[in-house]
Order: sequence, then C-alpha cells, then structure tokens
Amino acid sequence: MGIDTKKVIMHVLAKEDDENVCAKCCKTKQIIERMLEEFPELKNNIEIMYQDVESKEITEKFGLLERPVVILNDTIFSEGHVPILKKLSREIITLLKSV
Repeated sequence: MGIDTKKVIMHVLAKEDDENVCAKCCKTKQIIERMLEEFPELKNNIEIMYQDVESKEITEKFGLLERPVVILNDTIFSEGHVPILKKLSREIITLLKSV
C-alpha cells in the first residue's frame, strides 16, 4: 500500500456509561485494537474517534442507532452487533484504495 495523505475516518459509537458497560461495545473496541495489531499499516491511514451513540451530533446526523455502531467515512458499516475483524479491515483497505 502506497503512502497516501487521505485517511479513512472511523467513528465507533458506544454507550458512554461507566456503570452499565455494554459487552458488545467493549468487544467492538477490542476488535478494532486487534485489527490495528494485525494490520499495522492501517494505523497511519485511519483516524478512529470514539463517541457516545446518544450524543447530539450523532443523533442529528444519523438518528437513533442501536449500539455498537461503526461508521466509515460517514457510512454506517455495522450497527447493533460486533463487527467481524476481516470484513472491517477489508472494507477499510477498499476505502483506502478508492481515495
């Protein structure tokens, strides 16, 4: 993969709640961390932002979503379930090649 200044923007939306931690939200964060370990070349080409699924910015843009949600470049990749590592990394690589 060549050096490219374009990045894939990934929003990871979960419930920010210290007491009632969502198991699927935690697993989603673990999948993303594992993906970055397995595909280190993605680290420099992806910007990851963790946000509360119920934040005003998100609900105004996408409406009410079922957590966890992964959004890639303003397109919902997965909602309501833990993303599959291979599918997620393949989609990011495809997006990087298209920019």
